[in-house]
Amino acid sequence: MSGFGQQAQDTASYIHIIYADHASASAKYPGKQLLSGNVQIAHNGALLFCDKAVVDKRENLAIAVGHVRLQQGDTLQMKAGYLKYDGNRSFAEAAENVQLSDPKMNLATDTLYFDRLKQESYYTSGGKIVDSVNVLTSKTGRYFLTDKRFRFTHNVHLTNPDYQLDSYQLDYFPDTGISNFYGPTKIYNPESYIYAEKGHYDAQQKIAWFVKNAFIKHRHTTIKADSLYYDQNKHYATGNKKVVVHDSLNKTWIFSDFAQRWFKADSTRVSQKPVMVTTNQKDTLFLKASQFMTAGPKNKRRLWAYPSVQFYSREFSGRADSLYRDAATHFMKLMKNPVVWHGRSQITGNEIKLKNDTLNQHLDSLIIPENVFIIQKDSAGFNQIKGKKLLGKFVKDRLKTIDIYGNAEMIYFLREDDGKLVGIEKNKSGHIYIAFDKGKIASLRHYQKPEGGVYPYKDFIKQPQFFKGFKWLGDKQIKNKADILGKHEPLYEAETKQKPTSLIEPAIKRKAIQLNE
Repeated sequence: MSGFGQQAQDTASYIHIIYADHASASAKYPGKQLLSGNVQIAHNGALLFCDKAVVDKRENLAIAVGHVRLQQGDTLQMKAGYLKYDGNRSFAEAAENVQLSDPKMNLATDTLYFDRLKQESYYTSGGKIVDSVNVLTSKTGRYFLTDKRFRFTHNVHLTNPDYQLDSYQLDYFPDTGISNFYGPTKIYNPESYIYAEKGHYDAQQKIAWFVKNAFIKHRHTTIKADSLYYDQNKHYATGNKKVVVHDSLNKTWIFSDFAQRWFKADSTRVSQKPVMVTTNQKDTLFLKASQFMTAGPKNKRRLWAYPSVQFYSREFSGRADSLYRDAATHFMKLMKNPVVWHGRSQITGNEIKLKNDTLNQHLDSLIIPENVFIIQKDSAGFNQIKGKKLLGKFVKDRLKTIDIYGNAEMIYFLREDDGKLVGIEKNKSGHIYIAFDKGKIASLRHYQKPEGGVYPYKDFIKQPQFFKGFKWLGDKQIKNKADILGKHEPLYEAETKQKPTSLIEPAIKRKAIQLNE
């Protein structure tokens, strides 16, 4: 396109008639010549070919009709049914099925303007551009010849074999394949949907950058952020500042200030104070750690959280150095100094496992393979149950029973219904069974003959009051979701909402995109 836009060397130079089969003039129209048949006209390096033309020498103006062709250089030409050329302004106006083409593209429009002084050509009544892979339409379009840049505005729509794009404004550099867009913009294909109000795309490298209300939805996962980077070759994206990753299949939201997303592998890594929210019909789990990683499809989804894990739900809260959850085995595992709180009970062990049932994802089991320690605070001391391993069972997400096996020891403050202290039971056996009611211990049972007994308070305080390894962590208990989320609870909705913040609204309205879930 570069040859078409050479600046006129002398804007006052006259239009020259090179050739015509027939030429005539009339005294009624002084200074005008009527040309017909193989007409050729020149002005400052541009050649105009047509069937008929009127050249006004006094106004330095030419009007051409019939098979009009304007050419400058060897690569670019414009065809039309009508063209008006002003030699004083070096300005052309073409109409009637205008075609502007070079070896790389073809532009079709009803009316096209070309300002040779400003090095700009433009249309305002709708145009269509076709190149080797793209078809682009817009209401207005402008080509800046100096920096070889197209600007399309109002109802911009681009169709590519891999995607479609709707935008308010798109700047395109054909030599480099770089595009910049402004205003509400949608990029979509059968598997993904991108929305942003400002962005940059390199077609050669297939790398994009999106800002301002931006999100990428790929199948069931959406990543939203103040700034998004997307590598199409690697199916990889990163989000910076106010990141939200939403997994609609697993009903999970992750909030952070940095995230990495591998779409093909269906995996995500987030850091910078991330918080995860997972919902189901009965409860919501709030989780935070220094970083999260998720990978795998719905039924085999795995989650890693580490370090400094904290979580809260209606029935349970807890802490650990790291957490691992596997949808295939239905286990969530807390590792390295784990502690969970259920009602008034503090539960610790070398490792703590929570298992869901396979049918409806309700809590099914609590398992501690080694070094069990349960503590409840009493006004006169601490209830304590210690053992080698633990197996707990849930009913409707509430912990109902616990079995403790192997060197089970217990200190328990016995009280009447009115709260009066009866005595302190301290014993040791091979197996202790505990039943809970609304988070409180309702009954205890020994399955092997215990060693010990019930002591009055005055005798109990003469004995060791704490088992080895006792550590009360009440000051670290996660008591509500605000301990996880902070003062400002983020929005976790069914879908990421598209709410344009730009003052420019797109005029185009297309059908809702149907995405594969």
